Amino acid sequence: MSKEIKTIKTIQSVHRALDILEYLVTKGDGEKLAAIAENCGLNKTTAFHLIKTLELRGYLEQSPDSLYYKTGGKMFELSLKAYQNINLNVYCQPYMEKLVEEFNETVGLYHFAKINGHTQSLCTLCMESTLPVKVSFTLGKWTPLSCTAYGKLYLSRLNGQALEDALAQDECPEPLRPARDILNLQFSEARKNSYVIEREEYEEGVVNIAVPIYKYTGRVIAALCTAVPVQRAENSRLENIVRVMRKMSAELSAIPL
Repeated sequence: MSKEIKTIKTIQSVHRALDILEYLVTKGDGEKLAAIAENCGLNKTTAFHLIKTLELRGYLEQSPDSLYYKTGGKMFELSLKAYQNINLNVYCQPYMEKLVEEFNETVGLYHFAKINGHTQSLCTLCMESTLPVKVSFTLGKWTPLSCTAYGKLYLSRLNGQALEDALAQDECPEPLRPARDILNLQFSEARKNSYVIEREEYEEGVVNIAVPIYKYTGRVIAALCTAVPVQRAENSRLENIVRVMRKMSAELSAIPL
């Protein structure tokens, strides 16, 4: 007998309010009521009442000069608190500082979390190289899984339907998505070695080295990633970076997260 799938009822007005917030965050410099309503698929009256509610709570504010609405101080306050509450950032910071000090390459911490119902990776902490030619990571940017070093680490620990669902929902652009047989081989290597070296798959001219951070259950919850421009990616140098990062991976994974 097949198990009946329950449909969870969601609140339409909450979706609409969040659509407005997400739209205005991407706009940056704000937008007028009519444009907000049009881009969020709302009539002006509905948009007006939602905006005024968000404005009252401090999530939006209106410029007295241009009459544009933009994100308010409450958004910044909550974002800062959320960032500070990521304990793994605190644990990882000294390790990342050591990596930059030793190799002078950009290092990022990537968390795995769900957005719009499926898992992606999110950079929550970054420390950049001081060299003229370097790689930059973008804090708060969601990135795909199957074409990134850190994403492959996450996927390699899934199996069966969980893996199939994650690959089906992955937002990796088709030209960058590796063939399935290649992915299977990469997953196998990632499980065996506990690191991934990704060579210019996601970004031209960049070699990424990622190691996992495990929860006590064995689930990959985050990854450290060192990004090396190809002109400095000699095999001996990559091997040295991997050696140091694998030790860090073991130490961070031993923390009861």
